[in-house]
Amino acid sequence: MVIRGRTLLAAIVASSILLLFSAAAFPSTNTEAGHKLFVARERLADLKRSPKKTKYRSYWMDSIRLFELVEKKYPVSPAAADACYERAGIYLELYQFNKHSRDIDESRKTFLKCQASYPRHDRAPEALYRVVNISKDRKKDNPSALDTYRKMAEAYPHSTWTDKAKARLGIRTASKTAMSGQNGKKKKVPEFRKPPETVIAAPTSPRDLGVVNNVRYWSGGAYTRIVIDQDRTLKFQAHELKNPDRLVFDILNSRVSDSVEKDPLPVNDGILKQVRTSQYAPDTVRVVLDLASLKSYAAFPLHEPERLVIDVTGTGDPDEPDAAGPMTRRSDTPSDADNEPKEDDIPKPALPPLAKLPDVPRNGSTGNDGDRITLSQQMGLKIGTIAIDAGHGGRDPGAMSRGGLKEKEITLDIARRLAVLVKERLGRKVIMTRDKDVYIPLEERPFIAKSKGADLFVSIHVNANRKRKARGIETYIQGLRASDTDAMATAARENAMSTRRLSELKDELSKILKDLATDDKSEESLHLAHAVQGSLVSTVKQTQKKVVDLKVKRAFFYVLVNTQMPSILAEVGFISNAEEERLLRKESYRQRLAEALFQGIKRYVESRDPVI
Repeated sequence: MVIRGRTLLAAIVASSILLLFSAAAFPSTNTEAGHKLFVARERLADLKRSPKKTKYRSYWMDSIRLFELVEKKYPVSPAAADACYERAGIYLELYQFNKHSRDIDESRKTFLKCQASYPRHDRAPEALYRVVNISKDRKKDNPSALDTYRKMAEAYPHSTWTDKAKARLGIRTASKTAMSGQNGKKKKVPEFRKPPETVIAAPTSPRDLGVVNNVRYWSGGAYTRIVIDQDRTLKFQAHELKNPDRLVFDILNSRVSDSVEKDPLPVNDGILKQVRTSQYAPDTVRVVLDLASLKSYAAFPLHEPERLVIDVTGTGDPDEPDAAGPMTRRSDTPSDADNEPKEDDIPKPALPPLAKLPDVPRNGSTGNDGDRITLSQQMGLKIGTIAIDAGHGGRDPGAMSRGGLKEKEITLDIARRLAVLVKERLGRKVIMTRDKDVYIPLEERPFIAKSKGADLFVSIHVNANRKRKARGIETYIQGLRASDTDAMATAARENAMSTRRLSELKDELSKILKDLATDDKSEESLHLAHAVQGSLVSTVKQTQKKVVDLKVKRAFFYVLVNTQMPSILAEVGFISNAEEERLLRKESYRQRLAEALFQGIKRYVESRDPVI
């Protein structure tokens, strides 16, 4: 029963993620309707994270009512359409839990209503596809499914969802006359058969298509990360298939590069068996992940360079060595391979045992002062391993001063000093994402920490600004909305992208990473950030005549994406400021900064250690 329940939950999560990927652009949270929709989605995410809550219908209905209120209160807002489709999807997920016919009927009814009310929405063809599936699977109602398919073919003839419905129904031929039933002639009955094997055909206009250049992966413990490199921003769709179990990612309007190996890429890490890449259709590249086990997965795009990142969590043993080392690439590109870290560059300390955490009560637990206690405080969660990330490195120097001082040199020196302090004074294990001047891609840094069992993630950076007078210390936690324009500029620089591109990315990711502001990791990150910021400011006051406390802020950083642990990014000064640059050149000052970071971490860790 446990295995069945876990498999079912994984299927539901996969189904919900599929719905998210095909959603329209997330309405701006700057509007009241957008904010209400954002809150409703976060409540739904909170529900799905709790196996205890998902057992009770009342929680599901509460979530449904929130989306219904958005649609009714803001009928002319783009959020109304999103809320409608979300509501239909929730009924479908609820049916997977309780198998009540009323829920699947309500889902079908709502999908039809949404499509009729918002026919130009991106999810409209998907809604009809869901209706086809419901008719086929539950009622074995082929005539109803065919009627819905005909509606799809007429309204959305070029949609991939229409093609999927056609394959689902096994339709081989259907003439225009048969579809419309014109001229009073009897409609032809489509012929049903097993969906054909994929026919690979060369695209007619390859110059108009994006290119999938490479597929690579990292594997460690119960976690595997796959990265699909692309030459431009491309849309994708995700599917979960059974018998055999596999995850399928279709990269739309693309072709696979000749340099990508056509043979399956073996993984065999207990989570993935292999990864297969092929030209599924003239304008679609399909990447198939053959599963050995699956708990959950998430996918999100990253930019400059363009790539799709897929995180898969399974039931692998985190105490075992990596199955494939820190990184295995699908194709070998000498210029890139030379910049990748070698296995010896990444320490492999033994991992602490993992404990199963209970659900948080619905009304939240409280301490003596009545304030809400976070999950780690309730459990007395011990911090056994700390990941220290020295920003930039190798061919990425980071910010540079007029005198030639490089950010990558400062961060590595402080990180090394901090590692010694954590090991010797705190007695905790340390994982360094880099311990020499080597380039580590941003998406690999959180993987190193997570796959090695880290409990905290601390990324060290040095700020810069065109205004030479700008100075100060600030500490960041992950957030889709930046605290201010300066925070956005800092995030854009650290992500190596423009502020305009970062703003576009926020809208793109908000529907995928919607739990950033509500989960316990975010709350714990905030506690860690305040401890570190306070320690840095108080320590620097002893050295600098004028200390500017820029406070704790939020912004979106690639290096903090999906770390699944309390994570911060500390900007310990401005390399562009003449006085702070002079201090950053001194070893004694770097040691002070390392001591300050250590004291902040120590304060946080000791407050979370179990009290016996």
